[in-house]
Amino acid sequence: MRYDLAFWHERGSLDAAAAYQKCDAMTDGESGVSAESSRVAQFHRDTLKAYPDLTENTTEDEADQSPWTSSVYFNGERVLVNITWSRKSEVSDTLIAIAKSRGLVTYDPQRDLIIEA
Repeated sequence: MRYDLAFWHERGSLDAAAAYQKCDAMTDGESGVSAESSRVAQFHRDTLKAYPDLTENTTEDEADQSPWTSSVYFNGERVLVNITWSRKSEVSDTLIAIAKSRGLVTYDPQRDLIIEA
Protein backbone atom coordinates (compact mmCIF):
# COMPACT_ATOMS: atom_id res chain seq x y z
CA MET A 1 0.00 0.00 0.00
CA ARG A 2 1.01 3.58 -0.51
CA TYR A 3 0.12 7.00 0.83
CA ASP A 4 -0.10 9.82 -1.71
CA LEU A 5 0.42 13.55 -1.19
CA ALA A 6 0.47 16.52 -3.57
CA PHE A 7 2.20 19.86 -3.04
CA TRP A 8 1.87 23.12 -4.99
CA HIS A 9 1.82 26.89 -4.59
CA GLU A 10 -1.61 28.48 -4.36
CA ARG A 11 -2.12 32.26 -4.37
CA GLY A 12 -5.47 32.26 -2.57
CA SER A 13 -7.39 30.04 -0.22
CA LEU A 14 -8.72 26.72 -1.45
CA ASP A 15 -11.38 24.34 -0.19
CA ALA A 16 -11.05 20.56 -0.23
CA ALA A 17 -13.32 20.14 -3.28
CA ALA A 18 -11.21 22.52 -5.38
CA ALA A 19 -8.01 20.89 -4.11
CA TYR A 20 -9.36 17.47 -5.08
CA GLN A 21 -10.13 18.69 -8.62
CA LYS A 22 -6.65 20.18 -8.96
CA CYS A 23 -4.98 17.06 -7.59
CA ASP A 24 -7.02 14.84 -9.90
CA ALA A 25 -5.97 16.92 -12.92
CA MET A 26 -2.35 16.89 -11.74
CA THR A 27 -2.25 13.12 -11.34
CA ASP A 28 -3.80 12.81 -14.81
CA GLY A 29 -0.75 14.70 -16.13
CA GLU A 30 -2.44 17.97 -17.04
CA SER A 31 -0.23 21.07 -17.26
CA GLY A 32 -1.17 24.57 -16.14
CA VAL A 33 -3.24 23.36 -13.18
CA SER A 34 -1.17 25.63 -10.97
CA ALA A 35 1.54 28.15 -11.75
CA GLU A 36 5.19 27.17 -11.78
CA SER A 37 6.95 28.43 -8.69
CA SER A 38 10.49 28.56 -7.36
CA ARG A 39 8.94 27.54 -4.03
CA VAL A 40 7.95 24.22 -5.56
CA ALA A 41 11.47 23.71 -6.92
CA GLN A 42 12.93 24.52 -3.50
CA PHE A 43 10.50 22.10 -1.85
CA HIS A 44 11.50 19.39 -4.33
CA ARG A 45 15.19 19.88 -3.49
CA ASP A 46 14.40 19.83 0.26
CA THR A 47 12.36 16.65 -0.16
CA LEU A 48 15.14 14.82 -1.97
CA LYS A 49 17.66 16.02 0.58
CA ALA A 50 15.54 14.52 3.37
CA TYR A 51 14.62 11.35 1.46
CA PRO A 52 16.66 10.55 -1.69
CA ASP A 53 14.68 9.57 -4.75
CA LEU A 54 14.61 6.14 -6.35
CA THR A 55 16.79 6.10 -9.46
CA GLU A 56 18.05 3.60 -11.97
CA ASN A 57 21.27 3.44 -9.93
CA THR A 58 19.50 2.57 -6.68
CA THR A 59 20.68 -0.69 -5.14
CA GLU A 60 18.18 -3.24 -3.88
CA ASP A 61 19.07 -2.37 -0.26
CA GLU A 62 18.61 1.36 -0.92
CA ALA A 63 15.26 0.70 -2.57
CA ASP A 64 14.16 -1.39 0.43
CA GLN A 65 15.06 1.48 2.79
CA SER A 66 13.41 4.18 0.67
CA PRO A 67 10.10 5.67 1.78
CA TRP A 68 8.95 5.92 -1.86
CA THR A 69 6.92 3.41 -3.81
CA SER A 70 7.84 5.26 -7.03
CA SER A 71 10.03 8.20 -8.00
CA VAL A 72 9.07 11.63 -6.71
CA TYR A 73 7.27 13.54 -9.49
CA PHE A 74 8.22 17.19 -10.09
CA ASN A 75 7.42 19.44 -13.03
CA GLY A 76 7.84 23.01 -11.75
CA GLU A 77 4.15 23.30 -10.83
CA ARG A 78 3.86 20.49 -8.35
CA VAL A 79 5.46 17.65 -6.45
CA LEU A 80 3.58 14.35 -6.17
CA VAL A 81 4.80 11.64 -3.82
CA ASN A 82 3.85 8.03 -3.16
CA ILE A 83 4.99 7.02 0.33
CA THR A 84 5.19 3.45 1.59
CA TRP A 85 2.37 2.83 4.03
CA SER A 86 4.70 1.79 6.83
CA ARG A 87 6.46 5.18 6.76
CA LYS A 88 3.50 7.44 5.99
CA SER A 89 3.40 9.21 9.37
CA GLU A 90 7.11 9.97 9.56
CA VAL A 91 7.50 11.11 5.96
CA SER A 92 4.21 13.01 5.65
CA ASP A 93 4.87 14.96 8.87
CA THR A 94 8.32 15.95 7.58
CA LEU A 95 7.07 16.92 4.12
CA ILE A 96 4.13 18.90 5.47
CA ALA A 97 6.49 20.89 7.71
CA ILE A 98 8.78 21.59 4.74
CA ALA A 99 5.80 22.57 2.57
CA LYS A 100 4.54 25.00 5.21
CA SER A 101 7.99 26.57 5.49
CA ARG A 102 7.99 27.09 1.69
CA GLY A 103 4.43 28.46 1.60
CA LEU A 104 2.96 25.50 -0.27
CA VAL A 105 -0.38 23.76 -0.10
CA THR A 106 -0.41 20.08 0.84
CA TYR A 107 -3.31 17.96 -0.34
CA ASP A 108 -3.97 14.54 1.18
CA PRO A 109 -6.38 12.68 -1.13
CA GLN A 110 -6.81 9.78 1.30
CA ARG A 111 -8.44 12.08 3.83
CA ASP A 112 -9.67 14.74 1.36
CA LEU A 113 -7.71 17.21 3.46
CA ILE A 114 -5.99 20.41 2.41
CA ILE A 115 -3.24 21.83 4.60
CA GLU A 116 -2.38 25.43 3.80
CA ALA A 117 0.87 27.12 4.73
